[in-house]
Amino acid sequence: MRKILLVDNDRIIREKLGTRLTKEGFEVLTSADGAGALEIALREKPDLVISNYHLPLFDAERLRAFLKNNPTTKYIPFIFLINPDRGYEETLASIGGDEFLVKPFHWQDIQGKIQALFQPPKEGVLASGTRGNGVEGSLEEVSLVDLLQIFGLNRRTGTLTLIHDDQSGIVHLLDGAVISAILGETSGEKALYRILRWSKGRFIYQPGETMATRNISRSMDALLMEGMRQLDEWESLVSLLPAPETGLNLIRDKEDLPQDLRPVTQEVILLLEFFSTVREIIDRSAHTDYEVCKCLLGLIQKGIVVPGTAGKSPAKKEGPLIPPERLIQMHGYMRPSPGGKGSSTSWGRIIIFSRQPEQCKGFLSGITGIEGFRLSRDNFSNQEILTASFGTIGILEISENAALYLSLLPSSPGAAPLWRAFSEGTVGAFYLSNNGTSTEDPSLAAVEEFVEGELDRPVITAPCGPNPDPGSGAEMFRTLFDAVVERHHL
Repeated sequence: MRKILLVDNDRIIREKLGTRLTKEGFEVLTSADGAGALEIALREKPDLVISNYHLPLFDAERLRAFLKNNPTTKYIPFIFLINPDRGYEETLASIGGDEFLVKPFHWQDIQGKIQALFQPPKEGVLASGTRGNGVEGSLEEVSLVDLLQIFGLNRRTGTLTLIHDDQSGIVHLLDGAVISAILGETSGEKALYRILRWSKGRFIYQPGETMATRNISRSMDALLMEGMRQLDEWESLVSLLPAPETGLNLIRDKEDLPQDLRPVTQEVILLLEFFSTVREIIDRSAHTDYEVCKCLLGLIQKGIVVPGTAGKSPAKKEGPLIPPERLIQMHGYMRPSPGGKGSSTSWGRIIIFSRQPEQCKGFLSGITGIEGFRLSRDNFSNQEILTASFGTIGILEISENAALYLSLLPSSPGAAPLWRAFSEGTVGAFYLSNNGTSTEDPSLAAVEEFVEGELDRPVITAPCGPNPDPGSGAEMFRTLFDAVVERHHL
């Protein structure tokens, strides 16, 4: 029996729609808010989420971001219910390729969308839309914008590979919509807009269904319109910025800055605590290159950020984070990724318990130089995650086919329900401490009881001062990995 999670703060909607769904043979789970829905989704793994887009406090956009950033829930589709009095035209750009209905709606409307999501395409649709020979060509003859418009009009499903010099990007399409773009370590709209700047190169289109994880939500029209706008202004904007390897210094205290900064500005200021050059800030940000460059230019013009002569010297390589023999042992303790090729791709989770945002910033300062670590690509700013002490702050790739998700959770015992919701796949945990931790610390005692007692995983107390020693981050992870292997005799 398929599970549907129904999320709406309107009790009547939950009751009436839930009753109809139950009569149709679905198992219905309900929640009145996004926070409750997140806990249910992580625990129950529903086949579909039907959610009011305008949830109080923890909105549906954030709910989707958390689930898409979790390896066991990233493939769950959404149907959004939009309130008609909330300027829904602007909302549609954020929803993009996900299904939606504007209230009020008829049962037949949502029934049709559910059936379309759950039923496989008919043979005739596959024959006309996704089969046949691939297409190759030159970007000098047909631009990426023209290609995407053609594929959109013909509702194509397939994979578009683009090659420019020594770079290779991939764009996945589903029924005429771009659902994913990947370029190196960059993904989503950021990757697509970078590829749009290629005026030369080759493209190869191969029709057929794809298992790519959706990382783009805008409709094709909105995506291309925004891409062309950024492309038109890109050259003039970049010409005003310092050279890519120029160092940047934040000379204003963050406490003196406005509290209502835009998400991209919040993230750039956060990144300046850990990275120094223009290139690093642009590459590490989850926002598009255009948005980051425009933000940096504004901060420089206002005197908040001052360009230097050069960035920080690259950290000295200390060898692999995990020796080969230990890596083999860790693989045996991690889980196969859903949708991966057999069991060759695996994942695990490290929980980071923190009492305050400054603790996690100190922790991040010590690990940002580790090879394979990258900040999360959630749909909201990393600053929000740190402030709330809740969310996936980053991903550590320990090999080509194994990754660890770093989930930040508040260490207060009152947050125990969140601990359980985020405990799946836990390898171990860090408990952040400023100046050592008392054995009588009630938060540490509760964390140890949960992680070591309930989950049977190790907890390492990690220092998180503002100026960590070079290499301290890598050493913390090695200590944790040793504890994992020792505890389970892998």
